[in-house]
Amino acid sequence: MTVMEDQTLTGTLDHITFQNPENHFLIGRFLADSAHHPITIKGTLYNVFEGQPLKLWGRWEEHREYGLQFAVEAFMEVTPTSAEGIERYLGSGVLPGIRERMAKRIVKAFGADTLAVLDTEPDKLLEVPKFPRKALAAVKEAWAEQRAIREIMVFLHAQGISQAYAERIFRTYGFGSVEVVKDNPYRLAMDVEGIGFRIADTIARRLGVPGDAPQRADAGVLFALEETAAQGHTGFPRPLLVAQAARLLEIAPPALEAAVTRLLGDGLLREMPPAAEGEPPVLFRPRLYRAEEGIAAHLGRLQGSPGGVAPEGMEERMAALERETGIYLAPEQRTAVLAALAHKVLVVTGGPGTGKTTIVRFILGLVRPATEAVALAAPTGKAAKRLSEATGWPAATIHRLLGAGPRGFERTQDHPLEADLLIVDESSMIDTLLMQALLAAIPDEARLVLVGDVDQLPSVGPGMVLADLIASGRIPVVRLEKIFRQRETSRITANAHQVRRGLQPDLARPPGEELADFYFLPEPEPERIVEKLLAMVTERIPQRFGFDPKHEVQVLTPMHRGLTGATHLNQALQAVLNPEGEPLPFAGGRYRVGDKVMQTRNDYTKEVFNGDMGEITAYDAEQRRLTITFDERPVVFEPKDLENLTLGYAITVHKSQGSEYPAVLLPITTQHAIMLQRNLLYTALTRARRLMVLVGTERAVHLAVRNARPEARYTCLRRHLLALAAPPPPAPAA
Repeated sequence: MTVMEDQTLTGTLDHITFQNPENHFLIGRFLADSAHHPITIKGTLYNVFEGQPLKLWGRWEEHREYGLQFAVEAFMEVTPTSAEGIERYLGSGVLPGIRERMAKRIVKAFGADTLAVLDTEPDKLLEVPKFPRKALAAVKEAWAEQRAIREIMVFLHAQGISQAYAERIFRTYGFGSVEVVKDNPYRLAMDVEGIGFRIADTIARRLGVPGDAPQRADAGVLFALEETAAQGHTGFPRPLLVAQAARLLEIAPPALEAAVTRLLGDGLLREMPPAAEGEPPVLFRPRLYRAEEGIAAHLGRLQGSPGGVAPEGMEERMAALERETGIYLAPEQRTAVLAALAHKVLVVTGGPGTGKTTIVRFILGLVRPATEAVALAAPTGKAAKRLSEATGWPAATIHRLLGAGPRGFERTQDHPLEADLLIVDESSMIDTLLMQALLAAIPDEARLVLVGDVDQLPSVGPGMVLADLIASGRIPVVRLEKIFRQRETSRITANAHQVRRGLQPDLARPPGEELADFYFLPEPEPERIVEKLLAMVTERIPQRFGFDPKHEVQVLTPMHRGLTGATHLNQALQAVLNPEGEPLPFAGGRYRVGDKVMQTRNDYTKEVFNGDMGEITAYDAEQRRLTITFDERPVVFEPKDLENLTLGYAITVHKSQGSEYPAVLLPITTQHAIMLQRNLLYTALTRARRLMVLVGTERAVHLAVRNARPEARYTCLRRHLLALAAPPPPAPAA
């Protein structure tokens, strides 16, 4: 490949040929103002769409196979200068309410001066035939915002920052963006979504901030601590954090110790003293320290409040309910039901088929005569729906129960839930921040029952709340061990419990031609694994089991990367499950109408939360909006909202927590060795209701089962719980 000198091009992105959704690498046709024919460009371009005017910085390359290409190193959005270019620009939907026909009228009225009119005399738009007066205010506001963004972009481009980040900076700081960035570029890492320390550090270095500047050390320590939170820790030992920051920043540890001291003094860090002699102190971001402290305090408040004693005659009422339902409880199930009525707070934990749902139904049946003030909740929409169907009582997600909105939760300690009993399913999924918010909203007189499987993966967010509650000994716990929901042909449940106990699952092919619910397909080659997965999803499972390939079959995977990772599998599955879907022009070909998608971040305005699955059901080209349906509820998305979505044909096992699917496929190879853990395999198996298929190698399965010591999470919730005044009496032994 021959590389030529640097050059700058201005023109229009004519067509997007390819765009990688993971790193935004794009190949497309670009019509430069100085050329008569489109050229091929390649590079990393964020949030660009066909028809968009751009200024590109880069260099020409002569590729042996593909010929002359322009490799983009930086870009920014620009406004066109010719009447034709202005018409195409305005017609692309860059301003609300202006599409191709209206753009043609506007340019016909003002010609090459159109953009100057928008800059200085936007009210003249009312002179354009059929221009809607009610759209003027929105157009003026949008144009002023874009002008400010362009000015910011000119400054940020010199620092190597993309258009996408410029828009986020403007949304955060408004018209003072440039001044904020110049004053302290490291504020970006704390204030602007998606701009982490590394990008802020790049800007700072370009602005001349020294590598050993105190503000860089401070920001680097906070970044290192946020990195540990992304791995599930709520806090991190001080010496380990300083060492990690030193490697990251290439700054001597004494300077970072000074940074820690400054951050503690400014209230940006909290420190938990050593638990015992010889142990290090643990550093926290204040919100996580307060959350763990708050969880313990609220549990202590609930346990210390009156109530929770089972009324007399409960045994007789339970026997009557057994006769009425035809379901007779085993001793450990009876213990759990009585414990829920006797204690203010109770944890019920057990694997699949151990009767957790039956216990919840009996608790509800026994309290029904006394109160209707009962609330049921789960972390995800699917888990809440499943809980409601199993019990016959309405259930909500925790976020909806708490009234989540753009300003936070409506239900708080000052405005608590109206419930005498709260039952929360899938409690192993609840992270530290959400558990603190939930407990704060529970009134003193209420009872709380947390139901979950502690052997599953811990929450995606920081903490391991359910495990810490159980390990503390301060919360009554009922463990369910006996399996009630296991038929002779139910190999899913049997193998899940084998894995939980550290025993190898039965991977042998079922005898005969009768359909079973668990299969293992041996295949060592990743390429062949992908081929088999596609064949299973599109042909074999629908034909033999009758499952809908898009809505009833879910591919889970341990990782995002690699041939058998979620990113590549999503692209492959999209191609076979939705080949004719209309591509969304502003998504670079990544999404199509009809695609299965997953939300990756909580959006309280839309009431769509991390892990929610939906389908793109409509696209409005005029408004540049799309509709995504989540659990039969249509939600309108704009182009900027797509950054919080990913394709949902294949998702990681972590993201599947709280959900169940009729059929699950799991690729499992030694390429996933870093992620192969017993609780990951166990969690994957427990997601399947009627069919589970593993595709991979026995060695990978054995590695996962043997690895029962996943990386520990640093938390201090247990210490806060142990500080409670006194533990309650233990639940009766099963």
